[in-house]
Order: sequence, then structure tokens, then C-alpha cells
Amino acid sequence: MNIEDLAVQGRKSIYGNLAERNYSEMLRYRNNTLRSMFSDRQSMNHKNQVVANIKGVSYIDDARSIKPNSTWFTFEQTNNPIIWILDPSEGIKDLTCLIGEVKQKVHTLIIVGEDIANVKKTFVGLTNLIQAANLEEAVKTAYFFANEPDVVIYSPASGSEEQVDINGKRFLRLVNDL
Repeated sequence: MNIEDLAVQGRKSIYGNLAERNYSEMLRYRNNTLRSMFSDRQSMNHKNQVVANIKGVSYIDDARSIKPNSTWFTFEQTNNPIIWILDPSEGIKDLTCLIGEVKQKVHTLIIVGEDIANVKKTFVGLTNLIQAANLEEAVKTAYFFANEPDVVIYSPASGSEEQVDINGKRFLRLVNDL
């Protein structure tokens, strides 16, 4: 494919095509361990999953995004206005790579926890900043502020692999209880 054809596809299609190509190439490896690692669909749980659509607002579980770059990729996948639930409870990473996306797409940032001074400093003046004591309060706050066609994205941009499933299931339960 030449560069002109690639450009015509658009940004969203390019990411999908690259991921698809890398995935199919990885499956051709002879190393069974590597092949099984990349064919494990379980690892895709809590990554950009639509949990519910309530009153025209989509709620997306992106608990697997424990690094800012993963959160950036999720933001790239939507054109709708975003309400971002950020949970930096397990250590705040450098979030400066998200400034452009937040400025362009995030109209409300709900930050879970107490120690949020660094997050506020990074995003002050770019979007509405709201502090929530816990994830339950954050989900209820997002519900209150969301209007069609907003997308509420729970993407912690920090944490550990061990917490992904716990946090994702908790978000799913809280959204289903709305």
C-alpha cells in the first residue's frame, strides 16, 4: 500500500489495520508460548468495552489502560465529547502526553482520590475538573453531567495489572446500578 492510500483511510482505520496486521503476523510465529499469549482474548477484557448506553450516553470500561499512552489510544477511538474518570490511586504517572486529547475532547475530568494536586496542575484551564472521593461518587457525578452524545470513559491511566479486573468489574457494577 502506498502512502496516499494509507492517508485516505483516516487515522482510526490506520490504527485498526496496524493492530490487525501485527496480530496476524504474531500468530504465524512458531513459538507456542508467544502465539498463545497473543491469541488470548481474555486479555482484551476491560479495554475500551462499552458497558451500557444510558439516555444516549455510552459508558466505556477502559480499566486495562493503566498507562497514559493506553488512555490516549482510547481517546483517539472516539469523536464524541468525553467525560473522563481518572483514578490515579495507585500512583500518578506523567500525564502530559494527554494534554492535547484532553484539550480537544474531554469536557469534564472526574478525578478519584485525595492526592490530585499534580493532576490538577497538568489539566487546569483545559477542562472542567471535579474531585470525587471514590469510584461510586465519580460514576454518579458522570451520570449527572453527561448528555447525549457524550461518552463516559473510566480509564485510570495508572495502577497495576492485578487491579484491572477488580476495577473493571466494579465500574461495570456501578454503571449497571444507575
